[in-house]
Amino acid sequence: MKFYVRFLKYITKSWLQLAGVVICLVAVSFSNVAIIPIVSRLSEAIAAKEIRMINIITLLTLCLYFIKGVFMYGQVYLSALVSQQFTRDLRVELFKKIQDLSLDFFAKWRTGEIISRSGSDINTMQRATVASATELLPNILTLFGVIGYLFYLNWKLTLLSMVVLPLLFFTMGKFGAEMRRIHSAAQQKLADIASLLQENIAGIRVVKSFAMEHHEVKKYSKETERSFWISLRSAALHATQTPLLTFIQSLAIVGIVWYGSYEVVSGNLSPNNLIAFFAGVALLAEPLSKLSQLNLIVQRTIASAERVFEIIDLQPTVKEAPDAVKLEKLKGLVEFKNVVFKYDSGKDMVLKNINVKVDPGEIIALVGPSGAGKTTFVNLIARFYDPNEGAILVDGVDLKNAHLFTLRSQMGIVPQEMFLFSGTIRDNIAYGKTRATEDDILSSAKMANAHEFIMEFPDGYDTFVGERGVKLSGGQRQRIAIARALLRDPRILILDEATSSLDTESERLVQDALEKLMNGRTTFVIAHRLSTVLIADRILVLKNGEIVESGCHKELINKDGLYKKLYEMQFRGEEGF
Repeated sequence: MKFYVRFLKYITKSWLQLAGVVICLVAVSFSNVAIIPIVSRLSEAIAAKEIRMINIITLLTLCLYFIKGVFMYGQVYLSALVSQQFTRDLRVELFKKIQDLSLDFFAKWRTGEIISRSGSDINTMQRATVASATELLPNILTLFGVIGYLFYLNWKLTLLSMVVLPLLFFTMGKFGAEMRRIHSAAQQKLADIASLLQENIAGIRVVKSFAMEHHEVKKYSKETERSFWISLRSAALHATQTPLLTFIQSLAIVGIVWYGSYEVVSGNLSPNNLIAFFAGVALLAEPLSKLSQLNLIVQRTIASAERVFEIIDLQPTVKEAPDAVKLEKLKGLVEFKNVVFKYDSGKDMVLKNINVKVDPGEIIALVGPSGAGKTTFVNLIARFYDPNEGAILVDGVDLKNAHLFTLRSQMGIVPQEMFLFSGTIRDNIAYGKTRATEDDILSSAKMANAHEFIMEFPDGYDTFVGERGVKLSGGQRQRIAIARALLRDPRILILDEATSSLDTESERLVQDALEKLMNGRTTFVIAHRLSTVLIADRILVLKNGEIVESGCHKELINKDGLYKKLYEMQFRGEEGF
């Protein structure tokens, strides 16, 4: 019942069009029922050889079908309009929910799964909306209208014809429940296939590098084969239901023919009324058949709706407080107080008892072995996650009480994994500051050492980068991402190995630009090169989620600690920089 209430919430937004659909439905159903008395009167006219009346009835029948056609057009068109509006609203709500969910959602859910629910599941719901308006409701109205008139003609025959209805609805219910289960499994399998395809395309370079094309085809074929058998079970179920329900209906028809003939012979029923009754029973056949098929559609829809509403009902783990504090102009004071953090899927703490205060304008370099918690450290500053214990303050405001937009809009983040959107270079640089002027974009690109290679393209800043920036090299993508962060003029800057893909010459130019950008801004840098470490005001050395050393380069290099070991393994070869 909950599903139907939610479904109705979307449909009733188009109440005016829905009212038009209802009017058309009533008119079409009335036209269907009106055929019965016309057939009865026609049989009387034929028996009485009234040619004029036969002509009049024939003309009336043509008019009736014409009017029915007009209302059927209105019914189909308006129902399509309602279903399209329903689909639009549901897609937008689902997309908005996906944008609002925290990063841990995307770590748990596969991309193909999300795409499947946003695509094929919503399409299934749309088809059900159209079917409900064009077939379900008119057939229900026709069914009740015809049954009512049949009671008027002969209540005994009508009751006899309805004996099989409980068996009919029981059978439909059984088939419907099984269809819902199968459809849910089929949709899940389609999501698996979509995830596999998305993963394969994203990692096609790796696939080809390791000559694993045959392995990938085999894996994809295996999943597709499973989907094939599930779909075949659905088809077999549908194929079984139709003849079975037809047989049940034939039981009623045979009983009506027998008892109706008996009543005519006994003089209790006129032949004309029997013919009219048979015409009514014939009209019942199509609604019952349609309803049995629609039952399967409804069950598929419920399965799809459950999958869509599962995402819509999710709540973000990172929630903005109702009375969130707007951070109008950040100074850049960042403080960690007894911060403890671990991911839901992990057993071990990623960060343990982190206590550090960073003054406005201070440059902090984070170094440590892989898995030490460096990326998690900066992710907490942007409040992509909330700490399990302790608090993170920016300008004295606990991030849990801060307005997320005003916080993140004053941050510049260059992640370790560069991502460019499908579009032009200009669009990607201006992403996050869509009202940026051309001079702002050019200036940011020059500071990031990207202007020269951009101008080498025939279309310059209007060059399309392709999906995920595939047309650019790794270093080029990275410099555009740096330009994107520079354009925002952030108060807090986060660089997650931002210069890792640059050659030495390019890095020198970018490093000069970054030093100018860092001036007066609080900066957190996950260090990859010695040049980054040397310009830092303070270096935090992390190991197993804890800050084990803190100080500037000269202070730490004179200690026989972890930093010195990391320096000797990672940075010593860069002294000539």
